[in-house]
Amino acid sequence: MKKIILSLILSCSVLLLTAQIDRSKPPVSGPAPEINLGKPKTFSLDNGLKVIVVENSKLPRAFANLEIDNYPDYEGDIMGVSSLVSSMMGNGTENQSKESYNEEVDYMGATLFLSASGGYVSSLKRYFPRVLEMMSDGLLNPLFTDEDFNKEKNILLDGIKSIQKSVPDIANQVSGKLFYGSNHPFGEFANEETVNNISLKDVKKYYQTFAKPNNAYLTIVGDVKFDEIKSLVELYFGKWKKGKLPKYQLPIVNNLSNSEINFVNMSNAVQSEIAVGNVINISMSDPDYFALRLANQILGGQGGRLYENLREDKGFTYGAYSSASTSRYVSTFTASTSVRNEVTDSAVTEIINEITSINLEDVSESKLESVKQKFVGNFIMSTEQPSTIANFATNIDKFNLPDNFYETYLENFQNVSIADIKRVSKKYFKKDNLRIIVVGKGQDVLARLENLPFEIKYFDKNGNSTTKPDFSTPSGITVESVLNNYINAIGGIDKVAEINAVSTLAEAEVQGMKLQMVNIQAKPNKQVMMMMMMGNTMMKMVFDGEKGSLSQQGMNNPLPDDQVQKMINSTLPFEEIGWLDDENVKFSSVEEEEGKTLHVLQVSDNSFVSYDADTGLKYKQTELVEMPDGSKAPQSTYFEDYRDVNGILFPYIVKIPMGPQSLDMNVINLTLNPEVSDSDFTVEN
Repeated sequence: MKKIILSLILSCSVLLLTAQIDRSKPPVSGPAPEINLGKPKTFSLDNGLKVIVVENSKLPRAFANLEIDNYPDYEGDIMGVSSLVSSMMGNGTENQSKESYNEEVDYMGATLFLSASGGYVSSLKRYFPRVLEMMSDGLLNPLFTDEDFNKEKNILLDGIKSIQKSVPDIANQVSGKLFYGSNHPFGEFANEETVNNISLKDVKKYYQTFAKPNNAYLTIVGDVKFDEIKSLVELYFGKWKKGKLPKYQLPIVNNLSNSEINFVNMSNAVQSEIAVGNVINISMSDPDYFALRLANQILGGQGGRLYENLREDKGFTYGAYSSASTSRYVSTFTASTSVRNEVTDSAVTEIINEITSINLEDVSESKLESVKQKFVGNFIMSTEQPSTIANFATNIDKFNLPDNFYETYLENFQNVSIADIKRVSKKYFKKDNLRIIVVGKGQDVLARLENLPFEIKYFDKNGNSTTKPDFSTPSGITVESVLNNYINAIGGIDKVAEINAVSTLAEAEVQGMKLQMVNIQAKPNKQVMMMMMMGNTMMKMVFDGEKGSLSQQGMNNPLPDDQVQKMINSTLPFEEIGWLDDENVKFSSVEEEEGKTLHVLQVSDNSFVSYDADTGLKYKQTELVEMPDGSKAPQSTYFEDYRDVNGILFPYIVKIPMGPQSLDMNVINLTLNPEVSDSDFTVEN
């Protein structure tokens, strides 16, 4: 009975207390938590190198980070030279060969990376003195050879070529050029011409000019002793010679007088890349820093207004975010997203609506408080990492911050008001002076963009001004004409009709190992394909004309229904024969790629085939592949090196780009009308 009475008393007490709380007002924030950051130990060498040491013995490991904090440099006609310097550093020294250097790092289980702007090393405690010595040797005595130079230059050129086909990459580099200008270090980017201008002499000169200690920070964190580290740093880095650093006069960057759309046409775009923003000037030392970070989080952070509007409400995209970066020089505010072609104009409108809203309307107290709490939590979590303390010390020196900047960090966030959010939004998110960059398929998106109340200016993939693309289809181009040109180019309909089956064996090299592919296709739609490596079958796909299976990693599964239906309707070994009478195949567009004019056919919802307008031959096939986040990305296959086999041309090289690299399948045997039977296409159950 006593327990029941006690429970009733407690319940009544809770109800009374609850009744006294005014739910119409948000809770008042408490004082900012006190964070005891501690102080790292610091010293400087006579050559100007600033060293920051944080002792932490929780794990028997240590790491060192070197940052060469140079003034932005304009590379101009040899843009890309700093990338080559970075890629060549850390590959041996004048005192130790490349092979020996890399083998020793691997033996210690260490990490060592060097670049034109610094580097880092990480290892177990017992190896740390040696990896620090190797870092110093690689930094002070880099090995720049003709062999490495030519190799890294070719890799850089291959990467530039692959970028030309990537819509997000083109959007990124064109945005920099349009926001900052082509004569600004933040606006220039490497192209084939500038990279081909670079010599090994330029690489060595760049290193000698900019690798100086008098504007560098060396941060060491881990299971170390300050006195021992000081001795090691003096020994290994004391001979690093300081020097006068060049200073490029940064051009003045201005915002637009009126908002405008800058459009880049990429006919291979399956979705539009959008970046909306303006130039801003703010560093960490600016009093607006804290309010601006909160305003940007409200607008374009995870779960911010852009995300809620474009993803959750409209379903235009899988993510929409903004950034308001700080810099000692100049930076940008940018709201960005990737959207389906058909909603490009609507997405632009909604982004501008959200920017306008945060300019003109007060944010809610509850939203501001929740964002503040997120910053508090993230900051407290970050201070658990010893490296954070070192980074704080570096920032204070680099950005000329007050010594107590991080001690008062949370307090400054808590002091931001609703009025501050509106004030900095108006100041830095310039709703009437926005540069709206859209990179996409003009044939699909331009007509609707032209209905928006903004002037549209056109640029090519290098960010150069150009004219509006012409999307009219040249007279005489039809599905039938494109397919007939292809059939005639490979040998003619009579020759093709004689072929009942085609068997190919192709090879590629993957990480030094041979990958083999056997592919047999037979009329009207049968196929077996096997991928093998080191004698083992990695994958086998079989289709008998009605059903199919896919075997890999010991598992055998039936082909998906959509793929089965596609193969039933196919006319292997020459699909183009069937497409001639397929009313679902449509002429898509005329495109330009690698100096070639391409006639593109859409053969299914997610499949496009491009033919060289001059030769008639098939140039590439592009499939829209669904990514884990639900978006679609293009995966292209290129056909090269056509050779005559009994009067019919076949591609002997099939390339599948994979980032900057490419999987190149080289045909080593091709047989027409091999002896095949139904047993060759038996579907496994």
